[in-house]
Amino acid sequence: MRKSLFVGLSMVTLLVGCGGSATSSYRLQFDTEETSKLTLLSLAVTRVIERRLEAMGENVKGLDISQKEEGPELTFTVETEAAAALLRDDLTAPFDLKIMRETKAGETPTIEIEGHGGFIETGVTEKHLEWVEAAEELDNKGRITLGFTDDGRELMRTVFRQNVGRNIGLFVRGRLVAKLQVDTAELKDDIIITGIPSPELARVFADDVNVGLHVIFTPLP
Repeated sequence: MRKSLFVGLSMVTLLVGCGGSATSSYRLQFDTEETSKLTLLSLAVTRVIERRLEAMGENVKGLDISQKEEGPELTFTVETEAAAALLRDDLTAPFDLKIMRETKAGETPTIEIEGHGGFIETGVTEKHLEWVEAAEELDNKGRITLGFTDDGRELMRTVFRQNVGRNIGLFVRGRLVAKLQVDTAELKDDIIITGIPSPELARVFADDVNVGLHVIFTPLP
């Protein structure tokens, strides 16, 4: 499935006030033991930290993931306590992802999005998504591939059969980030979202979702 509209990701820039530098430490819990996935997730974690602090106008120093007896530990230093607190709230907030479908006549939407209409939950959530892969297209745009678990694929097959010719929406943290038209009753492969404005934006999205899906951040004293 490739026919799609990428609505976009919003990165809110928060300027934080002055204050002393702060060193933060987190215990990282990964939900996989695959060496290749652990490497990819560790790299994604560092990129997520850097981007989110950059969006706050902050520089990060000493960003490192080390293996301790209790498990992987993330440490870094930022310029202000306020930035450290904002990032802590961000990293420890529950990750939420949903696949929703367009409402049909007479249905009450779960959520309405200006310019895109109403959507209803399908039951497909973050627990049904396995991995997101980013890639570059020939026209210098980005592409992401959503890989589902076995249960997720079965649910998506039902969504496809029941919504041919209609749109489904990908919601991350309550925001519509992509809208896709269901053009077949069969889900033969993973869902591919094309036309993302840049490959970098696709990579940002993949990092954000993969870290949200597979990593738990626990602040350390």
